Amino acid sequence: MVSERLVLGTAGLGGVWGKVDPHQSVLTILSALESGIIAIDTAPAYGDAERYLGQALQQWDGKIPVISSKVGRLKSYAADEACYDYSDRTMAESLENSLRTIGISSLDILFLHDPHAIPEMDAKRIINRLIAFREQGLAKRLGVGGNWPSWLKAYLDAGVFDVVMEFNRLNASNVTSLGDSLPYCLSRNIQYYAASPLNMGLLGRCIGSFKQMRPEWLPEEALKMAIELEQIAEKHRLSLSAMAHRFLLSLPYDFNIVLGPSNTGELVASIENFNQGKLPDAIRTEILNCSNGKRS
Repeated sequence: MVSERLVLGTAGLGGVWGKVDPHQSVLTILSALESGIIAIDTAPAYGDAERYLGQALQQWDGKIPVISSKVGRLKSYAADEACYDYSDRTMAESLENSLRTIGISSLDILFLHDPHAIPEMDAKRIINRLIAFREQGLAKRLGVGGNWPSWLKAYLDAGVFDVVMEFNRLNASNVTSLGDSLPYCLSRNIQYYAASPLNMGLLGRCIGSFKQMRPEWLPEEALKMAIELEQIAEKHRLSLSAMAHRFLLSLPYDFNIVLGPSNTGELVASIENFNQGKLPDAIRTEILNCSNGKRS
């Protein structure tokens, strides 16, 4: 089932991309579970997402999903405002608060949030602390939550981490991970989570506003590529978001896809896109050629 490959990301539901209706956020989590999604990712940095997840689980009488959260990045209500604290004490307090807020005794996956923000000289202490959390039974598996710096590879080689979640490195406008991290992870039996399947909204509802005013974080070349992808979608009578979602299903690799809806409507639309299945090979090739710079 396609839904078993999907992971519900909760940043948008927690309020980091704008104000949300708490009731709607809880309903969206419940709708995801009812649709067959069996994994949910959250974090202290995702506004009130952990609280909404806890409220949803109190109402859910089905099988408990795979739940992941993170340590290292502190609570915020703005995606572009990051506050980090990787001290032993703060990470322990953060994990304890996450478990209490969600209402569980152990995480299925504990991610190290934004490892690129960690000074390499502190890495050994921090990772040893994560291992201790696992040994204490507070987490079943450990993960890398974000695009990782080169120094982290030694720990991946050593088998410390079971899951890698990257963002904006595997979608229709950026296939960088196909040449490095995805095959690496799969060759080592490390589960791979592809986050931002729509490249932070670029391949979805935000492309119109981004064309009017490109945000600072978005490279001009990425916007040009998205416009070319939009033309490919129009040629084949597809919506850009549907094409982008189905493109990921068309890749011959086994990985999970992290959705980032802000409400139930966006969730339903995304699931409907995936339920349409893989793209025809010819369209997939067009997208790959575009993403790899081989443009018509």
